[in-house]
Amino acid sequence: MGTMKKLCLAAGAALALCTAAQAADTKVGSDGAVFLKIPTGSPRAQALGNCGVSLVEGGEAMGINPAGMASAQMREFSFSYLSWIQDYSGQYMSYVHPIGQSVVGVNLAYYGIKNFDVRDQNGVPQYGADVKVRNGYVSFTLAKGFFLEKLLVGASAKEVLEDNYSKEYRNLVFDVGAALRLGRKLSLGWAAQNLSGKKHQVVRTGRLGAAFAFNPFLTVALEQKSYSDRKARLGGGVELNLPEEFLQVGRVSLRTGYTPSDNVGKNLDDKTLDSLGMTDTSGWSFGFGIYSAQALGYGMGLDYTFVPYGALGKASQLALKFQF
Repeated sequence: MGTMKKLCLAAGAALALCTAAQAADTKVGSDGAVFLKIPTGSPRAQALGNCGVSLVEGGEAMGINPAGMASAQMREFSFSYLSWIQDYSGQYMSYVHPIGQSVVGVNLAYYGIKNFDVRDQNGVPQYGADVKVRNGYVSFTLAKGFFLEKLLVGASAKEVLEDNYSKEYRNLVFDVGAALRLGRKLSLGWAAQNLSGKKHQVVRTGRLGAAFAFNPFLTVALEQKSYSDRKARLGGGVELNLPEEFLQVGRVSLRTGYTPSDNVGKNLDDKTLDSLGMTDTSGWSFGFGIYSAQALGYGMGLDYTFVPYGALGKASQLALKFQF
């Protein structure tokens, strides 16, 4: 027990030091490809306050921490649809394939905007049918586990496209990550994303986090996220698991998380936010997941996340995965 307490204290200290080390906030939005901040492909991480560096596994790990993919024991295909704020949306697909002691995976994400509002310098609406906003990336990931899967490492090569009606950028960037599982309760994770991209064309992301499973039913995650265009922020999330034996339909997970967010005001138009009493709520996230290992002889999962953004509206993400 003494060793476990020391490990928890060490993880907490590391997170606090990294938060304190980020002293100044640079200009928000000064870097490009900011869509890479969105946890597309992982409603689980999104529901936990965008905290998943120490938890994600399989296909969803490629967009958060490539090391998590090393825990995959079966082939897996996943698809997710993201509805973001201001009519921005995206799709994500991934495929994971274990090979010997290693795991390889590929993923693809594509984003766009419908009914793009085009205005001139005086704010007068312009014809925008031919204006296209295309963002996306494709990546290849290799991950491997060591010491009986206690240490996981992974790396991705990722081609990023940003085409925002006036300029098009293509950048080859790299993600690296590691996860350390100390017993069945404590896990630590670290990831650095979008390395080696051209300066300011691709936002860089750093993640450092820890997760503690008090029992098979309750897990708490804590994570610091730092970006090259803004100050680091510390957030957390809670996941409650209802066992498959209890429900007889599959394992059900309920999730919520919080990461401090800018105050964006009150929403006066969205009926859903109004009915939920979340017209001025931001920073919070909510979601659930259902997984069954016996559905038609395959492993199948469904995850959903709902995130209010005050005056900006709401975001949601739905993901399906199949293991075979």
